[in-house]
Amino acid sequence: MSTLLDVRNLVTRFHTQDGVVKAVNGASFTVAKGETIAIVGESGCGKSVTSLSILRLIAQPQGKIVSGEALLDGTDLLKLSTEEMRKIRGARISMIFQEPMSSLNPVLTIGRQMTEQLELHRHMGQQEALAEAINLLKLVGIPQAERRVKDYPHHFSGGMRQRVMIAMAISCKPQLVIADEPTTAVDVTIQSQLLELIRGITDEMGMSLILITHNLGVVARYARRVYVMYAGTVVEHGPALSVYHHPLHPYTSGLLASVPRLDEPRKGRLAPIEGQPPDMMCPPVGCPFQPRCAYALPKCLTDRPELQEMAPGHFTACWVAFSGETLWQKT
Repeated sequence: MSTLLDVRNLVTRFHTQDGVVKAVNGASFTVAKGETIAIVGESGCGKSVTSLSILRLIAQPQGKIVSGEALLDGTDLLKLSTEEMRKIRGARISMIFQEPMSSLNPVLTIGRQMTEQLELHRHMGQQEALAEAINLLKLVGIPQAERRVKDYPHHFSGGMRQRVMIAMAISCKPQLVIADEPTTAVDVTIQSQLLELIRGITDEMGMSLILITHNLGVVARYARRVYVMYAGTVVEHGPALSVYHHPLHPYTSGLLASVPRLDEPRKGRLAPIEGQPPDMMCPPVGCPFQPRCAYALPKCLTDRPELQEMAPGHFTACWVAFSGETLWQKT
């Protein structure tokens, strides 16, 4: 498959009163046309900031994309003008935000919020855009769409609001959809429905999908490849099943061990990852995970490992794995 999006060495910083937060530190990944990938990691690892950087939605002047490239079909999004990026957002890349309660404008009807981008990007008239908005609401499973299109966001439940966000994201038939933890605000019974809906629509329309999540159970079911982020950088990536069954980084293993398995007998208490994520104003000098790693070597304290291919298509950045020891797979 040909590459649609190629992110190379992305670096994003936030300037605060207390210092500079090094939110993203050289993150790199690719997305092929029609492919679904997942970016996983615990809160604060840089997943959402990475996606916002691609769309140039980092709040300025505090936030700044310092360096890197985000090539969409060969065009570097980070070098485009503000006006050129407006033409890209929604039309070629769209985003499903993780908090529908605050992502929708409370003083505009759902119909107006949907028709605005249809008029802008697809050059539809008001009536045509309204008819298309109703069709999109039906597509994402909202009943009585002809009536609900006139309602305001507070008339919808959290799950229904997220369906509206999905409809808005696909309305202009973009090449790439970024779903930033799209099931955060809904209960567990609705999560599976929304994920199946997103996958079904993107597959049917031939769109690429970046699924951002901290739930590794989602990865195995929906993504073809997975990128594991920690402290603003990718520490492991490869085919989803390979990463899931044979993690080559202790952080990935820790994430897997902290997720309950319903397909296996209960063996005891879940194993949490000890410690806290690093302070990104002064991250560790060596491997960013070494303060929390039970397998750390002396070299981990002083030298930062770079990604190396340890199996076909499966990369990791871990000095212990480079030495041939993956003890976490045996426990």
